[in-house]
Amino acid sequence: MKNTLLILSLFLALVATSFWFIGADKPELTADTREQLLADGQAENFAELSEGTVHYRQDGPGTGPVVVLIHGFRTPSYVWRDHIAPLAAAGFRVIAFDNYGRGFSDRPEGDYTAERTDKLIVDLLDHLKISRPVHLVGYSMGGATATIFTANHPAKVRSLSLIAPAGTGEPSFLPNLISIPALGEIIFHYAGDMLGRSSAKRAAKASSNPEQHLADHEAQAGFDGYSRALLSSIRNYPLWDAQEAYRTIGTTELPIQIIWGTDDDVVPYINSEEIGALVPSATLHTFDEADHLVPLAEAERLNTLLVEFVETNRIRTTIGGVGGKARGPDARLEPADCQCHTEEAPL
Repeated sequence: MKNTLLILSLFLALVATSFWFIGADKPELTADTREQLLADGQAENFAELSEGTVHYRQDGPGTGPVVVLIHGFRTPSYVWRDHIAPLAAAGFRVIAFDNYGRGFSDRPEGDYTAERTDKLIVDLLDHLKISRPVHLVGYSMGGATATIFTANHPAKVRSLSLIAPAGTGEPSFLPNLISIPALGEIIFHYAGDMLGRSSAKRAAKASSNPEQHLADHEAQAGFDGYSRALLSSIRNYPLWDAQEAYRTIGTTELPIQIIWGTDDDVVPYINSEEIGALVPSATLHTFDEADHLVPLAEAERLNTLLVEFVETNRIRTTIGGVGGKARGPDARLEPADCQCHTEEAPL
C-alpha cells in the first residue's frame, strides 16, 4: 500500500512538473529578440493585435487581389516559402501569418481555439486596412480555420482554396492519447521536441531547400510556448469536428476548390468524401500519389491552381438580385482591387 501511494505521489509530482514547465527552459519572444530576428532576415513584419504580437509575411502590389495563406498545425508561415513570391509575381497581394503559439508570434495564455485564430485574422486585416473580400488559402488545420472564418464572415471572402483540410474524419491513436489530461503534458514535456524535429525532417525532404526548412523549424520551435500551443490546439481546436462550418459554406455560392493527395497519411484523402457531401459545389483536384506535404512537394503545380482560381474569381457582383446573383440591366461587375464601397456585396 505504501509503495502504491509513493508511486502515485511521484506520478502526480511528475504531472505537475510537466504541466507547468513544458518548454519553460526555452527563451521567451521579446521585443529585443524580434529586432534581432528582423536584422537577421528571419522575420519580416510584426503587428500588435488584440491578443499580442503577430508575425506576418507580405509581398505583391497593394492594389492586387488579396490572397491570405493560412498554415497548418505545426509549421507556420515559412511553409509558404515557395508560394509567396510566385503569387505576388502573378499580381496578387499575398499575406501569410504565424498563428498564435507558432513561428515568431506571441504565445498568449488560454486555450488555442478556432475562435482565437478567427479574431487574429480579423485583427490583421484591420491592421493592414484591408476591407475588400480576400481569397483564402488554408492548409491542413488551416483549411479548417479558413472554412470556419468563411462561415463566420462570408462577406469578407471572395474565394476559398483548401489543401488537405482538417475538420472532418476521426482522430488517430496519438491525438487521442495526447488529449488525456496530464498524459499529454508528460508526452510533450519529454518527447515534444523529438516529435517536432522528426516531423520537420520529413517535411524538409519534400521541400525545395531542406537545410532552410530545418533552420526555420529550429528557430521558431526554440521559443517558450510552442509546445503548449500545439497541445492546446489538439485539445481545443475542431481538428475533426468542423462539419457545421463546412455545411454552412456548402449552402453559399462561394467559389471553392479542394486540393488533396491520395497518399495523405495525416489528413486522409478519404475525408474528401465527407467534405464533398457537405460542400457539393466544391471542385476537387486530386494529386495522385502525393502525401500530406503538397505545399512543399508540389509547389509549382499548386501555384498554378491557385493563380488560375484567383484570376477566375477576382471579379465580384456588386448589384444583384435574388441570392446575390446579378439580374437584368442593373447588374454590374467590379475588379477585385476596387474599394469604391464601404459595404461589401453578398457572395
